[in-house]
Amino acid sequence: MQSSNEAGAVPHGKDRALIRTGAFAALVALAGPALAVPAFFIEAVPFWISGLPLLAGIWVRTRRVRIAAMAGWLAVPAVVSAIGLTGIGHAPELVWPGAAAAVLALAALAGVIGISFATFALTLVPWFPASPLVALADVLPGYGVGALCIVVLALAWVELLPGYRGQALVAVLAVLVAVNAVEWTPGRLPASRWAEVPEPVAATETGRRLAIREILPEGGAAILGEAVFREDDWSARAAWCRIASERDVTLFVGVTESLDGTNRGAVWRLDRETCAPGAAPDIAARAWLGIPGVTGTWFPMPGAYGGGAGSGFLVCLEGFLPWAWVRLSSEGRVRDVVVISNDGAFGSLPVHVLRRKAAGAMAALFKRGVAHAETGRTLLVRAQGVPEG
Repeated sequence: MQSSNEAGAVPHGKDRALIRTGAFAALVALAGPALAVPAFFIEAVPFWISGLPLLAGIWVRTRRVRIAAMAGWLAVPAVVSAIGLTGIGHAPELVWPGAAAAVLALAALAGVIGISFATFALTLVPWFPASPLVALADVLPGYGVGALCIVVLALAWVELLPGYRGQALVAVLAVLVAVNAVEWTPGRLPASRWAEVPEPVAATETGRRLAIREILPEGGAAILGEAVFREDDWSARAAWCRIASERDVTLFVGVTESLDGTNRGAVWRLDRETCAPGAAPDIAARAWLGIPGVTGTWFPMPGAYGGGAGSGFLVCLEGFLPWAWVRLSSEGRVRDVVVISNDGAFGSLPVHVLRRKAAGAMAALFKRGVAHAETGRTLLVRAQGVPEG
């Protein structure tokens, strides 16, 4: 039996009967991945369109459609996460059912408390990688967290006050259209001071290092991607130190450290001074957030940003996380952001495109430049050396 709340969700009887059907809910659920796949993985498709089915859930307000909308939104991130976890050796028979269960549980939560409150709840989990607020940030370039919160509250008003939701939704959409009519180059105010170049391809790790050596600017600086070597691999550190010394270059290298029984990403600075005999590694940055039990703990880790590169660092997952961006942007001295990553576990899946879109949306929101150093794909160089903060 329909509740009075659901019965009053739309104004006209025929429309109300249509949107209460399972077929309509299924259409909304299918629209989620149908829009998310191109929005996530095709560069020319706007990132924000992935959130459109959630607007349908907010507008219709029936429990069934809310569940369908949230399940559709979460489906693709869940698949991406499962591919990554199995790619680093986790058991598929545990990962895939766990991913499906998580989608269903979170969709059910949205059905009970509404999409707006569910979005707030998911975003409150610092390491949750699929907050709808990131897609919403894509339509608010340069307007900051305050504007993002205002739009979210307006959408919550649409969902909670059915008598006014039509006018409110039109007003919200009009504001978003007006915002996007303003000229903006996403993520590039100011432009990053690092130049992105393709990483050379080589058959062996030694060959890769030598190929990278040839493109490093002598007397300059460079940033490599995530997980280039482990903290206890002293031979790899020595090899990169030789390159730094020979080229008189400052390297910022992604290193895998150990913390409380799990891995944690870090960025080490290697130059003639830090590579001197007996010198301790100079830590430019450490990840603050990661995947619990995989690349981090359940709570924020002791982290550091900046570290003498003239930029703020985010490590892999942090590029997707609103809390990581808020923390980094709260440090006013940070002018631009570097996201380091290593997507080897995902095979041919273009996760780098998704990360660039998510990071670009957040960088644009905060008026920060952004650049990416991706192990196996790209590195960053600067002939003038390390920029000042």
